[in-house]
Amino acid sequence: MNIPERLTWTIDRLGIAGSETMLEIGGGRGIAAALVLSKLTTGRLVGIDRSTTAITAARTLNAIDERIGKLRLVQAAIDNFDAGTDRFDIVFAVNVNLFWIDASAALATIRGLLKPDGRLVLAYEPPSASQIETIAVKLHTNLDAAGWQVEAIDKAQHAPFLAIEGRPC
Repeated sequence: MNIPERLTWTIDRLGIAGSETMLEIGGGRGIAAALVLSKLTTGRLVGIDRSTTAITAARTLNAIDERIGKLRLVQAAIDNFDAGTDRFDIVFAVNVNLFWIDASAALATIRGLLKPDGRLVLAYEPPSASQIETIAVKLHTNLDAAGWQVEAIDKAQHAPFLAIEGRPC
């Protein structure tokens, strides 16, 4: 399996201890899910994506974890995702442009899905390193406007990678 460096870099920033309940938004073909699942011991991951094709691919790649209940995959957008009684320690997304374009509805939904000490991590690899600052400013502005506190902004030194961690105020 070819693992994009942006995914390993992002997963390293999540600080996974192993027991978390996690939500991945826009998980695509399930590669980041596989990386997360390899770090979870007693924790669980829910992955959502709007694409049927992506969910099918993620299901194929992570079939064992889904079968044993460590993974649940759902075809949904964050705005219409029904988590049931699940609440999450960590919600994360990689290259989901929604958060730097018009994030208010999604951030309101995520606020209701987080456990009291839960956090959101948004990571990006833009086509050009020159876009990092623009995206960081837009994310920070959107999080502030929705009543979130930015806890950390991390930029890779070796590649155009950006991660922002936030918590609801």
